[in-house]
Amino acid sequence: MSRTPFDHGCAGYRRMERRQVLTAGLLGGLGLSLPELLRLEAAQAAPKREMSCILLWLRGGPSSIDMWDLKPNAPADIRGEFKPIPTNVPGIEISEHLPLLAKMADKYCLVRSVTHPRDDHEGGAQYNATGWNTWPQLPSPMLGTTVQKLCGYKTSLPPHIHLPEPPMKEAGGAHWLPPQDLPFVIPCVNDPDMRVQDLTLAGGLSGERFSRRRELLSQSGTHAAPIAAGGASARAADAFYQRAFDMLTAPAARGAFDLTREPATLRDRYGRPKLAAEVVAQGNAGDIAPNDYNRSVVGQALLMARRLVQNGVRFVTVIGRGWDTHADNFNRLKTLQLPYVDRAVSSLLQDLHDRGMLDTTLVVVNGDFNRTPKINKDGGRDHWGHVQTVFLAGGGIPGGTVIGASDDQCAYPKDRPISPSDIGATILHRFGIRPETEIYNAEGRPFRVLPDGAQPVPELV
Repeated sequence: MSRTPFDHGCAGYRRMERRQVLTAGLLGGLGLSLPELLRLEAAQAAPKREMSCILLWLRGGPSSIDMWDLKPNAPADIRGEFKPIPTNVPGIEISEHLPLLAKMADKYCLVRSVTHPRDDHEGGAQYNATGWNTWPQLPSPMLGTTVQKLCGYKTSLPPHIHLPEPPMKEAGGAHWLPPQDLPFVIPCVNDPDMRVQDLTLAGGLSGERFSRRRELLSQSGTHAAPIAAGGASARAADAFYQRAFDMLTAPAARGAFDLTREPATLRDRYGRPKLAAEVVAQGNAGDIAPNDYNRSVVGQALLMARRLVQNGVRFVTVIGRGWDTHADNFNRLKTLQLPYVDRAVSSLLQDLHDRGMLDTTLVVVNGDFNRTPKINKDGGRDHWGHVQTVFLAGGGIPGGTVIGASDDQCAYPKDRPISPSDIGATILHRFGIRPETEIYNAEGRPFRVLPDGAQPVPELV
């Protein structure tokens, strides 16, 4: 029987709330505005491969049948409006609305037979993001969380960063883990410079004044008693803030988040629509629709992800919204969703290649599930987990390849069914982490990073 995190009796763990840290005097006295605690290097950290991963998570469930696995010979109410186009690899075709990525098929692999039984956002998101099909019984660690816990810090930057918004709760990590093992969330402001909201000193506090406050707190000992009384969690929180000091004061660490250091031409190539930027510049950020937010933020978030892995972050998860296309599927994909993915992901691959980083940076595009083969009465597609395509590039992944196949309606695997656990094992393999490796909860109890039976896809390792 496969062991799950629940089998290890982790329900007694209570996560330390941010307000508890505030009462320990750690934020107010120092002028910190970081939204979360920074994470400590895990006790079990061990030397692993110097690999990084950038995961673009298409929240809501991207339509594989309209993106990566079109069925031009299917009936009209299944094949839909889009046509496949050839790529630069003979025999591989993708959507006509991904023309830039069609020119780069030699750099990526499409796994077209990933299958799972979950048609709900919560279950599908958790299974694909963690490799565990345990929702709602228990949330499991994200793959980036596992990498963070086992591989630890390379620099003062956290090993696992999540942007530009928090993860869904079901795919956000196991809350029975110590707080230092959860992803560090970087909220970003949708403006022309894509400012990181909380990587600044509060109230314009200068570095010199910040250092003086830190020294005064250290001398006064005002936060020592609450920390001592709070036990291990509070002591860990104190250590997290040592990381925060490093991150706030080290020019290299802070500079990793500064997109103004990138050439304007490169930022434009990733995608920086003027309309959304102008609306924000006029002070009307609330008027931007979610899809405009996607178009102006996700490209810049992927550029920031490249800067972060270049500066020592091991795993970056970027969220793209707007993929729950129950209605108006084809118009939304054609005019809003596919163009920003095409532009941003193709730019990321080329940027990594030009910098000699593609071999050591795995790029993954995934989401909750596929959409239904049959188009509904509203011109949309509904939830469908029985087969989907996962995109992988870089990090030693053989480009110009397709693994597995769906049937003639993109409804079920035709051959080579592959589980989200196997995709998870493939990703962790790049970091030298085996599925049977154990990590520990807050009480020191072990559990496997992936369920029994999970194995890397042979062609990808």
